[in-house]
Amino acid sequence: MENNSMTVWQFFVLTLSFLAGTSFFFLPGGLIAVAKQDAWMVPLWAGAAGVMAALIWLKLARQHPGLSIIQICTKVAGKPIGGLFAIMYISYFIQLSVFITRNVGDFMKQTLMPITPLTMFHVMLLVISAYAVVKGIDTIARSSELLFIIMAITFVLIFCMALVAWDWSRFQGSFRMNVWETLKETRYIFGFPFLEALVFLMLFPFVQSKVKRSFILAIVVATLLLSVTTFFTIGVLGVPRASHDTYPLFVIAQEVHVGTFFEHLESTIALILLAAIFIKLSIAYYCSVLGLCQLFRISSRLWVTLALILLISGLSLGYDNVVENIEFSQRYDFEYTLLYSVFIPCLLLFVTWIRKKVKRREGTAS
Repeated sequence: MENNSMTVWQFFVLTLSFLAGTSFFFLPGGLIAVAKQDAWMVPLWAGAAGVMAALIWLKLARQHPGLSIIQICTKVAGKPIGGLFAIMYISYFIQLSVFITRNVGDFMKQTLMPITPLTMFHVMLLVISAYAVVKGIDTIARSSELLFIIMAITFVLIFCMALVAWDWSRFQGSFRMNVWETLKETRYIFGFPFLEALVFLMLFPFVQSKVKRSFILAIVVATLLLSVTTFFTIGVLGVPRASHDTYPLFVIAQEVHVGTFFEHLESTIALILLAAIFIKLSIAYYCSVLGLCQLFRISSRLWVTLALILLISGLSLGYDNVVENIEFSQRYDFEYTLLYSVFIPCLLLFVTWIRKKVKRREGTAS
């Protein structure tokens, strides 16, 4: 394990940026298409489920202080089975990095640079993230502090300027959704972004103190921000339009103008998205590299990091287009992530409880 550490504030910012940064861009359109005027409610129950999952992860981390999920797997389940679980988690971290990388490629190609090959976007972002990974988690944490302030100020300014187009009549027909059908069709929001936060099981050992309070607070704040963003999107664009836009927040930025001075802010939004994706990709990338180093006891991260650039870039071309990417996320992301975020942690907690009970009986007998 590294000697690097994070403050409580840095961990909070890192978690909030991971959860909320990319969700602002990719989730509102799909949620509005399903839940219409009531789409802003969906993140609230998804966030509540995210908090419950976080309590499981925190309980597991408290049972094994100072250990990452990779080390917990090998300690609790032994080398053969625990090693298999560890490889599964590493593969999930790599797959998450692939998904994030493809998201930025699709966004840039569809909105700003349609002729540029996807690989160029992937490699450029991966090289920058790889540099941050080699430098360590403290470098990623400091970068997120700076970028978080810039992103927050930009979002607030754009939201304030876009209020000119606000129309309360766009909420007519609210509170009519079928809760069960909506829950079933929007279940992917549980996986992205809330259950994806299981990657922080790799980072808990780096936090100096108050992990639980900081982690739970970040999930709650991210939930509220995503709900407010969805509500804002409905009020500015309306349900018919927002539900047909892949990136509704980008469309809002395109149409914002104050006189002839503030206009065409979509490039600014694109830069903010790149910053948000950089933070999220760096975390997932770092967890992939750290997991490999811990499992196979590799002392240097450099060559592992460089090798993963080629692997992640290549796998990110597995989708034919952005529609296939979105369809996979909506159909399978929740079930896929549930295995790693709930089932395996609960199994590890159960085995830990059994072992402690057996040790206690042996100690009493002796």
